[in-house]
Amino acid sequence: GPEVRVIMGLLTGIALLAGGLLLHRRQDLPYLSEGLAGGGLGVLYLSLYAAYALYHFVGVVTAFAAMFAVTVAGSMGAVASSRQITAVLTVIGGLLTPVLLAQQRPNEQALLGYLLVLDLLVFAIALFRSWPALNRLAWAGSAILFLSILLDHPASPHPQTRLVLLSALFLLFVAVPLVREWTERRRFIEIDLALVVANAAGYFWAVYVTLERWWPVAEAPYALALAVFYALLAAVYGERVGDDDPTGDIHLGVGIVFLTLAIPLGLDGPWITLAWAAQGVVLLSVGPKVRTPIAVWGGLAALLLATSRVLVVDPYWHPAFVPVWNLTFLVHLLVVVALGWAGVAARGLGQGQSLLWVLGSGLLGVLFWREPTGLWPAGLLIAEVLALAALAWALRAPAFFVATPLLAAALLVRVLIYDDRLARAAAATLVNGPLMVRIAACAALAVAAKWLTGAAPTGDAAKVGRILSAVAGVALLYVLSIGWVRYQDVGANAARMARQWELAREIEWKTQVGLSVLWTLYAAAAMAWGFIRSAPWVRYAALGLFGLTIAKVFVVDLSTISTLYRIVSFLILGLVLLGVSFVYQKVRSATA
Repeated sequence: GPEVRVIMGLLTGIALLAGGLLLHRRQDLPYLSEGLAGGGLGVLYLSLYAAYALYHFVGVVTAFAAMFAVTVAGSMGAVASSRQITAVLTVIGGLLTPVLLAQQRPNEQALLGYLLVLDLLVFAIALFRSWPALNRLAWAGSAILFLSILLDHPASPHPQTRLVLLSALFLLFVAVPLVREWTERRRFIEIDLALVVANAAGYFWAVYVTLERWWPVAEAPYALALAVFYALLAAVYGERVGDDDPTGDIHLGVGIVFLTLAIPLGLDGPWITLAWAAQGVVLLSVGPKVRTPIAVWGGLAALLLATSRVLVVDPYWHPAFVPVWNLTFLVHLLVVVALGWAGVAARGLGQGQSLLWVLGSGLLGVLFWREPTGLWPAGLLIAEVLALAALAWALRAPAFFVATPLLAAALLVRVLIYDDRLARAAAATLVNGPLMVRIAACAALAVAAKWLTGAAPTGDAAKVGRILSAVAGVALLYVLSIGWVRYQDVGANAARMARQWELAREIEWKTQVGLSVLWTLYAAAAMAWGFIRSAPWVRYAALGLFGLTIAKVFVVDLSTISTLYRIVSFLILGLVLLGVSFVYQKVRSATA
């Protein structure tokens, strides 16, 4: 009958399990020992399942208790025989028990309670054996079993009970990879990073899903409490097990992650950005004072998060945007201050300090670019370029040798491309605001180039300074030329609109002659500057501009303008060339 079959199955399973455990001392029969023990566990689970599901003469409570007893016996045998495979098979059987005895409507509290008791066995095994695979299996199986309930019923009818049981499971798996080291005050194997991270992430996700439908305001305090818990755990464990710094680092890093998560859960809008920036400054301030580098990396990550919010998220926070005079802009300026302060605090980080200062300089440039209107962005960028160059000259910090040319490039793009519409609109007058701002930008680049070269006369910084100086000279020539051409075009277009063709043609002649005169005088000034500064490359550039001007006079001016303007163009060019050649020969003779 069914009863006898079940009894025979149980006796067979016990015999197989006992035989496997008795043979564990035989080194020549390892696979036979493990096979007998595993087969015995399987036969025991199947016999109990048959008694419950096939023959129905055992209730669900009795079946649960009997299967759990088998799990306990298998765990004890695995510890006694030091067979990890036996422990794995035992835990698999324990995890399959709720699946085999599943009801139509699973009882959440009963399942969590059963998993808690089952995982206590894993904790007990961890007191004697360090088996990461077993710990991961127990955690993954428990998570999968509870996941189906969490997805089907995210709003628990008893949220307090769910949180208490989940917290107990969480604490259990926090202790499992640490308990043996804690009791014996030394590290046996490497910390199981996968289990630590998975346990923290899975627990907080389940808590978040539960609180989101029951008490959302508690989410931020919960994350903050977890951050404090992990920080305390790292500190206490470090004192208890002194030769295991990586374990403390990992738990401190998890605590920093929870602190970072608590900020967006508890705050809103730009306050999240400011809180992340403050967190980064605090972590970088304490980073050099502790042994672990986790605080430094956490601080850098928090500051990068704050920077990304400034660039991507916060600009669209205020629907009615008021430039400059708004709370978001103030918060963003404080983030820039935080980056600068963090760079000072991270003085011993080398490249980290340079990264923070370059990041702060670039972020301030972005704020100056997008917040004000009109010519203010260009003016503020000019001031920042000069300030960065002055810091490079005063501090000799590599960060400012990088930040200065980057911001100088942004300044050129702003004044020459983005603000070109303002220059076109003001072209009716020869001397106008956009033109003066463009000239000031070129002058600022030249001054910045001089300070960079003075800070480091040799090396890459000097090369950057010379390149920046050359760019400033070319940009100034372009600005003056395009300003003159557009000013003349306004009159020429007006004459064409009035059908005054002779006047329009005369204005075009003046334009070409004025351009030739401008290039001639500019080349002469550059030549003089090259002599004064003893800069051969400036003199060569001036000679090249002279050659270009001569080609223009013969090719363009000679064929398109009237005789009087040709005379003026050739006369001025000839006089300047004579003067330059005379000075050039005198200086070369004196030098020789």
